[in-house]
Amino acid sequence: MPELPEVEARRRMIEHACADSVLVSVAIEKKGIVKHDDPGIRRRMTGETLISVERRGKYLILVFSDTIRVTLHFGLFGEMAVAGSGETFPSVCARFDFDNKRTLFLLRWASVWFGKGVEVLEKLGPDPVAEPGKFTREYLAGVLSGKKTKIKQCLMDQAIIAGIGAVYADEILFHAHLLPGRPANSLQSDESKRLYEAIRTTMKSAIEKTESRGDESRPFLSLESRENCPVCGTRIVNTRLAGRRTLYCPHCQH
Repeated sequence: MPELPEVEARRRMIEHACADSVLVSVAIEKKGIVKHDDPGIRRRMTGETLISVERRGKYLILVFSDTIRVTLHFGLFGEMAVAGSGETFPSVCARFDFDNKRTLFLLRWASVWFGKGVEVLEKLGPDPVAEPGKFTREYLAGVLSGKKTKIKQCLMDQAIIAGIGAVYADEILFHAHLLPGRPANSLQSDESKRLYEAIRTTMKSAIEKTESRGDESRPFLSLESRENCPVCGTRIVNTRLAGRRTLYCPHCQH
């Protein structure tokens, strides 16, 4: 699943290629991907200029005006490409053609909302990269202090923090030296501070590395595709927590 760093890299790609260009046409190629359709918005979109591309967690918002917006979510396997309008790709589920001869292709599967005020966005917690004024150390410590849930589950809860999934939760907890199964309300003040810093630095570093590589593979992750901890050499534990694969070092994390 694309998480915050991959979705941010996609945001930058779309904005770089298509911002300030006029939308010429929209085509929905696969049934079921449109979660909300405002016919008035769809009609008015054509001929409008893409002003900017915003991101909240794992969601992208194509902004054409205050009222004309398109929200995208890539789910587990959704992909995208920005290419010449004449190019073809397998498993296209939607396409947005612009007057600069660039086309945004949504591939395999994506969810699309036409219109402003997407309810799912209103339920998201603060974005640790896009909303630093809301995602503060005090916010994180306060919300976790009231949770008996395991730390990793809290990190993946989109109502608490927008954008983190199972893979980056493992990476964050490794850098924060915290076991994923600990109750969130068991964190001491210094541990909460480490977790906050690990979230911020891990997300920013992953965005930069994903964008510079030009692909969404994750060879820079500390525990992924390894048998032993890169710090101490202890064998990495590969288990499941709340139904999701979970990796951690039993020596470095406490």
